[in-house]
Amino acid sequence: MWGSAYLNQPATLRLYMTQLRRKLEPEPERPRYLLTEPGMGYRFSPTA
Repeated sequence: MWGSAYLNQPATLRLYMTQLRRKLEPEPERPRYLLTEPGMGYRFSPTA
């Protein structure tokens, strides 16, 4: 997603998702909009 410079930093996306959830979710520890799909990645659910 960000190119080869980030290959050795696997937690980068997780960090950005955590920061985004803190800003957008009413309860970041129980996300309703930015969901984790095990084995797939992340999903945005605007109608949650």
